[in-house]
Amino acid sequence: LVSRGRFGDTSLNCAQGSGVVAMCASASADGSAKIWEITEDMMEISKSHRSLPSDGLDASNAPTTPEMGSNPQNLTNAQSESISAPSSTLLQPKLTLVGHYRGINDVAFSPTAAYLATASDDKTLRLWDVSRGSSGDALVEFRGHSNFVFSCKFNPQSNLLVSGSFDETVKLWDIRCGECVSTLPAHSDPVTGVDFNRDGTCIVSGSQDGLIRVWDTATGECLKTVYAEGNPPVGCVRFSPNGKYVLAGTLDSKLRLWNVAGRYGKTGESTSAFNYLNTRVTPTGGKCSKTYAGHENRRFCAFATFSSVNPLRQYVVSGSEDGKVYLYDLQRRLVKQTLAGHDDAVLAVDAHDSLELIASGGMTKDKTVRFWTTTNIPEDEIVSQVETEK
Repeated sequence: LVSRGRFGDTSLNCAQGSGVVAMCASASADGSAKIWEITEDMMEISKSHRSLPSDGLDASNAPTTPEMGSNPQNLTNAQSESISAPSSTLLQPKLTLVGHYRGINDVAFSPTAAYLATASDDKTLRLWDVSRGSSGDALVEFRGHSNFVFSCKFNPQSNLLVSGSFDETVKLWDIRCGECVSTLPAHSDPVTGVDFNRDGTCIVSGSQDGLIRVWDTATGECLKTVYAEGNPPVGCVRFSPNGKYVLAGTLDSKLRLWNVAGRYGKTGESTSAFNYLNTRVTPTGGKCSKTYAGHENRRFCAFATFSSVNPLRQYVVSGSEDGKVYLYDLQRRLVKQTLAGHDDAVLAVDAHDSLELIASGGMTKDKTVRFWTTTNIPEDEIVSQVETEK
């Protein structure tokens, strides 16, 4: 299993004149994490081919190197519902980090990409210094969970790490010393996703119990709880870039965008009768603003994220058990494009926060990380219209 990839800002690398424009971290059931570098030359190759697959951005453990594709499929071919990566050039990892003795479920860059956190089935998290450009032992090991650690995320200030575990708790950790500063008895089933909002004042958690909860970082108070009809298990959660929404993937093959904006008092009661959209909300819930459907997700916890660098091309990006990556139009909720190339379920996806670049990772039969550019998707093209609820 290639686990959840994260992009990070690479200003330190670029300052060294390496030509690196992005880094991606991936992790695996073999207990290792790998750092991949995307260079300016690779991005130029992608632009020259005018195709969505980045034609030469394939990270794999495979022993052979496929040849460059000479005839990449063009996005203007309206007869196809998906874009395939016909061939690619094999990348080699910049770093390989080894230390966990069981599989790694999640990875997270610090905001400056100087550090990487890993969450493992060995019930620990580890902090790695990736700024030095060399492999080595972890700087800090975080112990305290009593079951698999499934998800992790840095706060924007890079002094706290949040983790979610199969022990049904959410924990906050002090990065400097590795001590647990807070434990939230968050859910009644394994916690499958955690995230900070953009200023770090709130945490969102999702669980197999079907609940999505927003927490006050400072006090540990639960500010809001939302759930979908039928209470499907939650596989991932992600705050929107503005911090007013939560994107949640559930094991009913749907993604939902929840409006969680609002201020709260100590009891969890809203201190305002209206949220920022002037829509009345309840103290215990929020409004489901949009639902996205078309991908397949009923067995595994597949990731989803936002790609919103270009205001003309704003997407919700999702992995899928059919081996494709789905790009939904953020506002219209329709499938804008599907990206084909993996040979197994795609559980890991992420999007760069300043480049039109997407990473995806495939499961056991695939074992690759693939990188895709979104710069050539026509703004007015919709390849599949799936009827979804608002």
